[in-house]
Amino acid sequence: MARWPSASTNANRDAAERPAALTGGVRVVQGKFGNAFSFDGSGARAVVAHSQELNFGAGQDFSVIAWIKPEQAETSFGVMPIVEKRRVGGITTALGWELAVAYGRLAFQLTPAAPWSLKVADLTSPARMRSAWQRRKQMAVVSTFHSPDPELRDGRFHHVAVTVQRDSRTGGRLYVDGKVVMTFDPTPLSATLANQEPVLIGTHPDTSLHCPYKGLIEDVRLYSRALSAAEIEAASRSEETKKSEVSSGSGKEE
Repeated sequence: MARWPSASTNANRDAAERPAALTGGVRVVQGKFGNAFSFDGSGARAVVAHSQELNFGAGQDFSVIAWIKPEQAETSFGVMPIVEKRRVGGITTALGWELAVAYGRLAFQLTPAAPWSLKVADLTSPARMRSAWQRRKQMAVVSTFHSPDPELRDGRFHHVAVTVQRDSRTGGRLYVDGKVVMTFDPTPLSATLANQEPVLIGTHPDTSLHCPYKGLIEDVRLYSRALSAAEIEAASRSEETKKSEVSSGSGKEE
């Protein structure tokens, strides 16, 4: 669906068509396999402009993966966003999704559109009708899933992922380094996640909060399907395996 290598030397078609605008001193440095975004824990941010193709609709399965190397930092609520596409309404309501590091552990926020219905009583007066119509855009209460372990701020790169199969009670899974670290039920949260906000990498949409990412983020990818456990495990080691094969002469780069 979309992928953001962190420099033009790594660019593919998706990255070229939907480039990330770097502001606030984001640097491009050597990462685990190629280039990585380096965030300084202050105002650095990478922003990908909104596109309808980047939204996840009602009932749509999806996956988000990335390589990260977070550092210790003092932030609001202990949160450092990795990547997200959300409209926020304070700290308790939102519309969209967020993959983040929270107090050093992997966390995921899933907040679909709030249910809305028009009642017969709402048609009895212009004021009631106007109020009911305004409620259609209200945001839902945030649902956040925190993995219990491992600690990610250990000075090493980690492959992190979330996969969401929205019609399964065990369809929500958080992965670290190819292993499931948490399973959650996404079935009550099957409404649309679509919004008009940009994709943010390493920053929070509410600038009044101090939630900047500090550390490296590399090779962010979005998929419009739930990747299998085997696919996540392969993604967490494929580049390492490939480099090993090339250096040993047992394989070749294509």
